[in-house]
Amino acid sequence: MLPQLYPQAFYAEDQPSAHTILTIHVLHRGYNAGALAGSALPLLNASFARLFSRPPHASPLALRVATSAGTGSVIGTALLAVGLTARMWEREEVEWQDRSWRLLSNGGQNRTDDWSVMGAGFGALGGAVARMQNWQGFGRLWLLRAGLGGAAMGSAVGVLGHVVTQQGKELFAGGKESSER
Repeated sequence: MLPQLYPQAFYAEDQPSAHTILTIHVLHRGYNAGALAGSALPLLNASFARLFSRPPHASPLALRVATSAGTGSVIGTALLAVGLTARMWEREEVEWQDRSWRLLSNGGQNRTDDWSVMGAGFGALGGAVARMQNWQGFGRLWLLRAGLGGAAMGSAVGVLGHVVTQQGKELFAGGKESSER
């Protein structure tokens, strides 16, 4: 996603828009991490409820996972925004440029971004459509929440899909293992 929006300079010291590139990357990773963590919480809760013979939750598990993923994505983004500020406070411009330049040259990271953005788009659309089909007069806030939850789940699934396909490619096509022989 980022290389299409921001071209990479020949040298790291010449990288334009370094603050923007690094900020977008870190916030995107916070969104992904929050979505993954948020979607795990209702699954763990349901597992413990079954394990300890507690009554099941009233709302469907899929709805709880999507809502929790959306909330987690917002929290994860906010936490990494604070983390980025703390980590890069009073850093030299060349440090921002170097990190941004290395991000743009990292093919695996760029593919992860692409998969995540595609997944988020499909997830947002799916979440909004699912919410509209079960429309019960809750208003636009519920539609926004369903879209956010769907985007978060789609983003997480996109990242996991990329990891699985990349690992499969390396395992079956020779990838890293063949270069070590």
